[in-house]
Amino acid sequence: MAEIGQVTKVDKDEVVVRLFRQEACAKCGACAAGLESKDMFIHANNVCEAHEDEWVEIYLEETNFLKAVGLMYGIPLLGLLFGLLIGMVVGNAYIPIYSDAVSFIFGILGAGITFLILHVNEHRFNTKTYKPRAIRIVDTTKEDIGC
Repeated sequence: MAEIGQVTKVDKDEVVVRLFRQEACAKCGACAAGLESKDMFIHANNVCEAHEDEWVEIYLEETNFLKAVGLMYGIPLLGLLFGLLIGMVVGNAYIPIYSDAVSFIFGILGAGITFLILHVNEHRFNTKTYKPRAIRIVDTTKEDIGC
């Protein structure tokens, strides 16, 4: 997965790159970010030693991208489902009239706990594996400059 963006800040071996939203993203409207700005800012490893205002190609391997998506969405989904299941069992055993409400509350708690666990362990996932890389400098005249 590769995108082209402009370097806005250089900090040691890391760069902040401004990416322009694609038209499909801007028209989607699924998130509030699409309404605020057409720019996204990404922190990336500076493999090609880019400087400010240069255009670079940002790359993240698809397998690592899918792993990151699985961690951030899959694990909380499992927490939600597990919480719903536990809540249904507890609700049916102790409060049969409100078993759906108990199941809902346990589901929200399960998802919240998994989000909290992911947040506490975020430093473990903040590795080069899951971080995009600026792999090459791209000339604005569409002629590539190799790194």
